[in-house]
Amino acid sequence: MNKADLIDELAERLGGDHQLATEALENTLDIIVRTVASGESITIMGFGIFEKKARAARVARNPHTGEAIPVPPTYSPVFRPGQYFKSVIQGLEKLPEGRLAAKRSSSHQSFGGLVKNGAGHRDMVS
Repeated sequence: MNKADLIDELAERLGGDHQLATEALENTLDIIVRTVASGESITIMGFGIFEKKARAARVARNPHTGEAIPVPPTYSPVFRPGQYFKSVIQGLEKLPEGRLAAKRSSSHQSFGGLVKNGAGHRDMVS
């Protein structure tokens, strides 16, 4: 799936409003890029964390000549998936039927909600 496909899917879920879907996605991505670039992180509980990570200076080697090349310190954007997202990908959690997979039902529950015995998905996944 590419950006255009994502916008099409979002538009379908928003009642066919392609312009609204495009603006929503582009503004969300803009907020993520600007926030991470400023050194802050964005945490979406259960989904993951977008953050800026420092990479130390190092010495690399030219594979053709073996010459040492100094590489200055740099920063990279990093995404760390949340536990619920990992659990779904690993098959330990099933995607919910009839509701959004990434919608929190309250401020005290992870994306997966509560299971029958009242334990959250973190209690179920080791």
